[in-house]
Amino acid sequence: MYTNCIYEVIELGKLNKYARQSKSKEPSKVLPIRLPQSIYERFRQLCDELGLSMSEAGFLLIREELEDSLYNKTTNEVAVTTERIQKFIHPESTPYTRNNTGKPSSFSTRWTSIDYEVENELPCPLCHQWYSKANFSRHAKNHNTTTKELLESNEETVYTMINERKLTM
Repeated sequence: MYTNCIYEVIELGKLNKYARQSKSKEPSKVLPIRLPQSIYERFRQLCDELGLSMSEAGFLLIREELEDSLYNKTTNEVAVTTERIQKFIHPESTPYTRNNTGKPSSFSTRWTSIDYEVENELPCPLCHQWYSKANFSRHAKNHNTTTKELLESNEETVYTMINERKLTM
């Protein structure tokens, strides 16, 4: 029913993988920065959706930039020549599985909702409504659950909603 398939993981926003990580005990310094209002508001909204303070998010982006630079220097050859092998979450016959996009593979094991997305929206199997991917985590909290738990524990309803949505496209 499921097939092994080689595919590469699509890189998501840098902050998604850091939602609610612990802070370092090292003394800190303040870095005031100036942003255009539109960027500030979009960043503030993203941080709210991820449950991060803007300060935490800024710290995480800077830390990742510094760590990525070191990581990329030492692992570039491995990253280029290695592909990730994993089973698709959907049966082979379903038309909504993602194809290889040619982006570099990632070795992260962090769960993502990408296999449940249709036009950047996710289905809520309890409300039978579609919500923006960016706001879905907040919506899942209304059901006292996480995005992962909500989608995975109701997969049959979720796939039905996905198939219905695909038919109307």
